[in-house]
Amino acid sequence: MKRTLSALALIALAATLSLPVFAGGSKDTAPSAAPAPQTIKLVGHTMLPKEHVYYRTIEKFAELVNQYYKGPVKIEWDLHHSGDIGTEKDAIEYMIQGTAIDFSIISPAWIANWDKTASFIDAPFIFKSVDHWNKCIDADVFAPIQKTMIGKGVRFIGYGGGGVRNIISKKEIRTIDQFPTLQMRVQGSPLHQAAFSATGIKATPMDYMEVYNAIKTGVLDALENEPAGLQGMKFYEVAPYYILTAHQITTRILGFSEKKFQSLPKDLQDAVLKAGKEASAFHRKTEVAEGDGILKLLVEKNGLKIIPFDNTEMRRRAMPAVEKFAKDNGAFEVLEAINAVN
Repeated sequence: MKRTLSALALIALAATLSLPVFAGGSKDTAPSAAPAPQTIKLVGHTMLPKEHVYYRTIEKFAELVNQYYKGPVKIEWDLHHSGDIGTEKDAIEYMIQGTAIDFSIISPAWIANWDKTASFIDAPFIFKSVDHWNKCIDADVFAPIQKTMIGKGVRFIGYGGGGVRNIISKKEIRTIDQFPTLQMRVQGSPLHQAAFSATGIKATPMDYMEVYNAIKTGVLDALENEPAGLQGMKFYEVAPYYILTAHQITTRILGFSEKKFQSLPKDLQDAVLKAGKEASAFHRKTEVAEGDGILKLLVEKNGLKIIPFDNTEMRRRAMPAVEKFAKDNGAFEVLEAINAVN
C-alpha cells in the first residue's frame, strides 16, 4: 500500500513540474487571436436632399473628424438625408435620448420645443448684415441657449446657414411707405407677425405650401424667403420682384447628442468639436455663395427683378416688437450680446 502511494506521489510531482512548460505554450500551440479593434458608429442626419448644402456639411464634418482624430478607435459613419430616418423634431428627440441619430442640422424653431428662447436665434432684424451675423457667431452670442440645451441633451457644435431673407413680391415696392399695400405671408410665429405688422405690412400667417396659389389668385401679394426658397418653389413665376430688405439671416445648428458625446474618448471629443466648428464655417460660406449664384441665374433665365432697399426705417419700426419678445421669453441677454457686436 505504501509503495502504491509513493508511486502516485511521484506521478503527481512530475505533472506539477511539467506545468510551467505547458503554461508557456509549445511551438505547436496556436497563439490566441488578437482583440478586434474597437469601433464607434456615428449616425448623421438632415431633412434636406443629398445635393443640398446641409448634407454636404455633414459629409464635411465626417471628413474633418477623420482628419483630426488620431486615436485607435475606428469610426463607422452612417449619414442620412431627405429625412429618411426622421424629421428634425425626431432628430432632436433621438439626440436627447442618445439613440438612432447622433448629430443633425436642425432649425431653432424646433429647438424651441425644449427651450423657448431658441426661437430668438432666427428672429428678424437682429443682425445688421451677413458680416455682423458671422461676427456674432464668432463671439458665441448664443452661449446661454447652448448651455440650456446641453442640459437637455443636445450640444451645439456649430452654426451654419447664412441665407438672407428678403421680400418676394408681385408688386414693385421701393419704399416703406408702400408697405401698407402689401398683404404678405409670414411664418406662424407671434414674433414674426408682430415685427412685420409694426413695419406697416399686412402680415398674414399661412401654410408655406399654399403661398404660391395664394399669390397667383390674388389672396396674397408677397412672402419673405431666401434665394433657395425662391428658386425651389418657383415663386418668381407669380412674384417677379425680389426686394432686398435683408430682414433676416437664417441660422441652422449642427447639434450633437450629449449622451453620445460624453461616451466618446477625450481625443475624439476634441476632434468632434474642432470639426463641428469648421464644417459649419464651410456651411455658412457655401450657403451665402450659392444664394448669390441663384439670384444671378434667376435674373438671367427667369426675368427676376431685383430691387435695392434701405431697411433702416423698417428695422427701426420692428425692433420694439423684437425687444419685447426677447424680454418676455428670456432672450434679452442674447439680444444685448448681439447688439454689443460691431
